[in-house]
Amino acid sequence: MAPQLVSLEEARALGLGVAKSTSAASEFETEREGLKAFGVELSKDHLEGYKYKLGSKVERDLNLVKRPWEVPIIDQLGPETVSKNKDVETWDNPEFLLEIREGIAYCTLNRPDANNAMNDGIGGGLHDALRILRERPEIRIAVFTGNGRMFCAGGDPKSFQAAQKMAGAISGDGDKYQGPPAGPMIAGTGTMIVEGNKMSAQGFARDMYSMSSLPQFTICLMNGSAMGGGFGLVCACDYVIATKQAHATLSEVKLGVIPAVISPHVSRTIGTANCKRLFCTAENANMQTAMEIGLVHKIVDHPRDFQAAVREVATKIQLLAPGAVGATKQVLLDCLNQPISNSLIEYTAKEYLRVRRGKECEEGMEAYKNKQRPPWVQKVIGVKESEES
Repeated sequence: MAPQLVSLEEARALGLGVAKSTSAASEFETEREGLKAFGVELSKDHLEGYKYKLGSKVERDLNLVKRPWEVPIIDQLGPETVSKNKDVETWDNPEFLLEIREGIAYCTLNRPDANNAMNDGIGGGLHDALRILRERPEIRIAVFTGNGRMFCAGGDPKSFQAAQKMAGAISGDGDKYQGPPAGPMIAGTGTMIVEGNKMSAQGFARDMYSMSSLPQFTICLMNGSAMGGGFGLVCACDYVIATKQAHATLSEVKLGVIPAVISPHVSRTIGTANCKRLFCTAENANMQTAMEIGLVHKIVDHPRDFQAAVREVATKIQLLAPGAVGATKQVLLDCLNQPISNSLIEYTAKEYLRVRRGKECEEGMEAYKNKQRPPWVQKVIGVKESEES
């Protein structure tokens, strides 16, 4: 038998022992006792969410948000996994090359015939390289570039189609596949890449943050144009050197898609106004425009000029304490778009004291006092020679 709902007055008329009260709290208690006779149990907080309490909900919601310095975002994203290669010594990914030299690492997208469009090989290689670099503090600079005429053409349509076909096979509609993938597959509710160790939109979002928060100073050598996800990789780097003939394009809206995963990194780099300009008009930005909006820092005539430009940056980085560089990058990321608060002030003060009391700072201060070069200045960063590239 379904429980019946009765009013307070009806409960009193039925002789359920419900007494009148001028107190809202006591009235609730007597009503709760009366409803027990009908098998209805009310908890004391059953009105939560229905009854407005000034300030309480806002305060509670804010307290539930974990600030980046309370729980590092990289930890919130879950444990690291190996995609294809565990370490540099056993690296065998032909589509993403990783070379580590003295104090510098070169990461190269290597699908020139496909304009370095992102597939499982490039996605898995990027993930593994970032995981390895995060554990190698002796590496001062990480360089990201591509082979061929383009830096990165974004997501590989063939991989999207493979993912859509796989989804159809799972649902029994494999023979009905036609045209481009459905929106949810691109947006990330399904798997983007189905070959090997699968790369999802969520996984790419994690790698984008990992790339932007590497302890190394990151340089993008934009050997050619960047589109879609490739545009995001450019924005995740600290310093961008591009060839003058390159272009940067975000044309997702032409296909009814949005560049959601890369948007935090693009907006951080070029600002919201420029994001709306490029996201919503799909403008094909040349390198002069890229310089004006802060996407690119230096333009060279030809890729053969890259290593001289890298050497120029490396000369500056070599003078800097590597731990301080990494800590500076992390503080900037953590404080991004955060309102000024006691928590933020305490965090920045603690970070300053942590670094100030560290071994690296002691060595730097001691070297300065003795008019000597600190240890990090003495280790030459092994930038490639131009003819090696």
